[in-house]
Amino acid sequence: MKKNRLLKIVLIVFVLINIYSFIPIVAFYFKKVPPITMRNEDVARRLKENKDPYFSFIVVSDTGSGIFPAEAATLKLISQMNREDRFKKIPIDFVINIGDVTFRGKESHYRNYLKIKEMVKFPVIDAIGNHDDDFDNGPKGLELFNKYCGAEEFSFMDRNSYFIVLDDKDGDFKNRQFEWLENELIKAQNYKHTFIFMHKPPFNPYQQAWYRVETNPWSHRFLKLCDKYNVRVVFSGHENVSRVAKFGSVTYIVSGGGGTVLIQPSSEGGFLNYIFVKVNRDYVDYEIRKVTPPIWEFFAYYMWKDLLYFVRDIFI
Repeated sequence: MKKNRLLKIVLIVFVLINIYSFIPIVAFYFKKVPPITMRNEDVARRLKENKDPYFSFIVVSDTGSGIFPAEAATLKLISQMNREDRFKKIPIDFVINIGDVTFRGKESHYRNYLKIKEMVKFPVIDAIGNHDDDFDNGPKGLELFNKYCGAEEFSFMDRNSYFIVLDDKDGDFKNRQFEWLENELIKAQNYKHTFIFMHKPPFNPYQQAWYRVETNPWSHRFLKLCDKYNVRVVFSGHENVSRVAKFGSVTYIVSGGGGTVLIQPSSEGGFLNYIFVKVNRDYVDYEIRKVTPPIWEFFAYYMWKDLLYFVRDIFI
């Protein structure tokens, strides 16, 4: 009798916790869509005014706004990101989302993404991903990105660092892009650090090798250019895993767990995450912040995903 009562209590607590974890996403859908106030260019202009020698920024990717599970997970990430400055030790200048900010690039998805951005305490910069211009498979998608986020390829300065945002949503780099990039890297030599943001990584994040079929036509040229001009870190997403590799003198970090549903096992980088980067004069450090999904999403999907991989590893 006591066992049955205990089981009922445990079951009730379990259900209540799961219901409670639904509250943020339910409230999100009742939230009004805010007006477009800050695009990439606006944030970049504001950052020029910063003067102190130390600061930090946050990198996230593949939030996938427009689909329920992704938005629920992104809200959990935002909750943790917004607490990063609770001790007020290092100013957080901006958050950059490096592509696939939406699920399929529809206007309704961008409108939801506006609500996501408004909930972030810090200014948000966006790079474009392959899903962000899916709408109509044509220029309409790019128009929507420009309308809601701003320019898709640009550079900006913040304190002692130079930042370059690239458009490789098609998995390719054209000669004109290489010319523009090299000109930007030459300008960046006047700064202590150079950071590059792009959606698709120029290397294979699973094998951590520079060669891959998708990017082979341009990846070697890109890696050599970054090494030549002493780029500090190249950030990318797309692959939905967390990986770090080094080619030459350059560190390459893949972070694709910003909310979109992940397929790879957690043990191989398939976990929700963002990157917290600290810059202090000539010193750069980063921490990959692992974020647990909402409880309901963990029990509905992520627990079973990792369990299946665990069973696979035993029997295969």
